[in-house]
Amino acid sequence: MSDFRLQRKFTRAPLKSQALYVDGEHVFKAKVLNLSEGGILLSELPHFPETKILPIAVSLIHYPRFAGMVHDELKQLSVDDFERSIVKTTVHIMRNYENQSNVDKVFINYIGCEFYKPSPEFKLAIFDYVDVFSKNTIYLLSLFESLGNRAEQLETLRTVAHLLGYDRRMKVPLLRAKVLHDYQSLESI
Repeated sequence: MSDFRLQRKFTRAPLKSQALYVDGEHVFKAKVLNLSEGGILLSELPHFPETKILPIAVSLIHYPRFAGMVHDELKQLSVDDFERSIVKTTVHIMRNYENQSNVDKVFINYIGCEFYKPSPEFKLAIFDYVDVFSKNTIYLLSLFESLGNRAEQLETLRTVAHLLGYDRRMKVPLLRAKVLHDYQSLESI
């Protein structure tokens, strides 16, 4: 039986992208690690924000659903060719860093932010991204389960993995473990 305390309120998905945030009169760029309908995890912030509420713009990738594609179609795809959109909202920094010095703040690697009053359009864009990424991850896991000795099946698996941001050169057991871990962390803490 699953412990409800270990369940996330929203399904999250990895997102290898960038975000821009505004603090005062300056715009800064951060790396996006993952997001859900509820919030976003940022890293590599060049400047720790002075306020707890920030305007943010995120570059969101639009993945196609890979499950319905044949091997030749998948081989023709490139992440660089996928449509992207910029979605904007405001975030609220979730951890309290008020008692830390500016020097201590330099060593903060990640900041979890909750979306603050997101528009319905923003929520839908995030929901669609997470939904498609989750389905593509399930498809990739099914490729591992049905992997036989056919070279084409292995190449399809590696192509889908690469399109989702994994290293296609990883050994299959290690790649499977990484994908499975990411899948399990979609919903659990």
